Amino acid sequence: MIPIIAVVWLIFAVANGLFLCFPIFFVPLLEEFQWSRALTAGALSTSTLTQAALSPLAGVLVDRFGARPVILGGVAFLCGAPVLTSTVREVWQLYLYTGVIGAIGVVAVGWIPLGALLSRRFAERRGRVIGTAFSGMGIGVLAMGPLAQSLIVRFGWRAASVTLGLAAFVVLFPIAWVGVHDAAPVARVSTSAASRRPTDATLASALRTREFWALFGAYLATPLAVFSVFAHQVAFAVDHGFSRILVASLFGVVGLASTAGRPLFGAIADRVGGALAATISFGCTAGGALALLALEVHPHVAWLVVYAVVFGLGFGARGPIITSMAGDLFGGRHFGLIYGALSVGNGLGAALGPWIAGLMHDLTGSYRLAFLFSVLSSVGGAACFWIASRPRGRGALAAPYPP
Repeated sequence: MIPIIAVVWLIFAVANGLFLCFPIFFVPLLEEFQWSRALTAGALSTSTLTQAALSPLAGVLVDRFGARPVILGGVAFLCGAPVLTSTVREVWQLYLYTGVIGAIGVVAVGWIPLGALLSRRFAERRGRVIGTAFSGMGIGVLAMGPLAQSLIVRFGWRAASVTLGLAAFVVLFPIAWVGVHDAAPVARVSTSAASRRPTDATLASALRTREFWALFGAYLATPLAVFSVFAHQVAFAVDHGFSRILVASLFGVVGLASTAGRPLFGAIADRVGGALAATISFGCTAGGALALLALEVHPHVAWLVVYAVVFGLGFGARGPIITSMAGDLFGGRHFGLIYGALSVGNGLGAALGPWIAGLMHDLTGSYRLAFLFSVLSSVGGAACFWIASRPRGRGALAAPYPP
């Protein structure tokens, strides 16, 4: 049997590499249809809003039927979306295919079922395990970005979209069919404060805790900080005169740095706590945004390299930390539903981030305000992690949120 960490790594690599190719297709879409940047980026925002709405349902389905059937169904939706997108002629079609159908696939092959799989199998060193497994996303971005750009240059964006969708299905479906098997939750043996809370939390009990809402806020702020930059990074660099092949390669460097950053910050979280690890990773996100601001003043490729490495280290690092903290706090039979409810915050933030950045550009002709918004969101997200981890004495983690 394939080790579950390897299975999750592979699924995350292919699925997220496919989904996160949107910035590569963003420029040819703008060129062909002459839509505004806010309108075009709105397809990604619609996707993440749909993901937010469906996250609790995904959690219920995982709790009821297990992760395997959810993931297998998600593969069909996720891989079918780019095939359908290749036929786009009107903006509503882009919103339907990318924003709804693709979003269903992302939820069903994403953090919720895969996070539940790992949290139920691993009690100790969750941060390191989840960070390592989810680091596959970085390799996916590293491979898919340049591949997508090469296909676009050679065959056009429509043929590239079809090719990537079909190839992803050929890889993902067999991996999920053979490698995904559900397991009963594993109890965590610890003397920490987290272990003294009830071990089978319900959504109702979780909603009454400060920790749930702090993690919800962290999940909201994280994509606000990340996707207000990430969704527009290719368009920003092309605007400043850099070649698309170079930009696509640096896009891949973001993924490569992410591959190192996820297990690194997961290990830091296990060693010194999730709040400090998340704060350092938010520093990387803010540093990457500031590097792009510096490029406006001094347009040299070195700033793009700094951005790719620094921003990439923090890219995706908070997800494994939140998953690990949520597993410690709310693990049990209902973890899928609770984690799905937390993921609503992630979906809302990821929906607003690209659209806000596009709107700011449309209104001002610059991404300056958008990148500053990313820095402020990083500060807010770090604060939420500290609130979630702040001790309140013995048994405090089970205490209700103040009315």
